[in-house]
Amino acid sequence: IGSSGPYARIGSSGDFAKIGSSGDFARIGSSGDFARIGSSGDSARIGSSGPYARIVAEGDDAVIACAGSATVTAGPRGAICIPYWDGKRNRFAIGYVGEDGIEAGKAYRADEKTGKLLVEAGK
Repeated sequence: IGSSGPYARIGSSGDFAKIGSSGDFARIGSSGDFARIGSSGDSARIGSSGPYARIVAEGDDAVIACAGSATVTAGPRGAICIPYWDGKRNRFAIGYVGEDGIEAGKAYRADEKTGKLLVEAGK
């Protein structure tokens, strides 16, 4: 699925979805496993509920929230929320680009033991 205009609304519920948007203010949602989601416009809002997602939001001010395991890359001033299991309960690893060492353009995943956002090897 692809979109190049502003204010796009894109949804997908199948596994292995590939979704891309280049306009500002995109709203993208995916519920299937192994989704690949990309957005290059500013102020994107991206949600994913399936495991093993790879999400890249290159524009400024993106908000990325996942309910399944994911590797997430955000642009300047982006916000990241990835779930993890600490052995007792579900928790969220939360990061903000520009704070606590979180950098724009780097892929992060949640460490399942500590909940710390770690740079994905090779990304």
